[in-house]
Amino acid sequence: MTKKKDKIKTRTELEIMYDYVGFFTKGLARVCHNGKWFHIHPDGTPAYEERFDDVGLFLGGLARAHNDSGWFHICPNGSPAYKQRYDHVGSFSGERAWVLKNEKWFHICPNGTPAYKKRYEWITSFFKGLAEVQKDGKRFFIRLDGTRVVG
Repeated sequence: MTKKKDKIKTRTELEIMYDYVGFFTKGLARVCHNGKWFHIHPDGTPAYEERFDDVGLFLGGLARAHNDSGWFHICPNGSPAYKQRYDHVGSFSGERAWVLKNEKWFHICPNGTPAYKKRYEWITSFFKGLAEVQKDGKRFFIRLDGTRVVG
């Protein structure tokens, strides 16, 4: 006997269940309930048991999350995508996400490892394979591997 799939809830039904309901991306929406954040399925059921101080949208297959250990990215099942913790993280864009660690900015790969060795005073997310960065007060663009765009 097959299990009947739960009915998709309307936005109004979800807003009764949770304090805040975001929009759905990749079949999951971020919600807040009693001051804790997590993701739900369209039927309103939690996608995982863990609760966080903040979560982001699932972009590039991962969502940013924050708890007492710091900022990191999670998989759709709520498990951490990697062991490292950062002071802050952005969403993935172009297989990279910006992170802040010890007042220095850089980009990481989905496994949490740095995409390159250099650290910057300021950076943006990647767009069409390029990100703007600032080093020693000068702004320029870099590629996904961290090499500087000359021109």
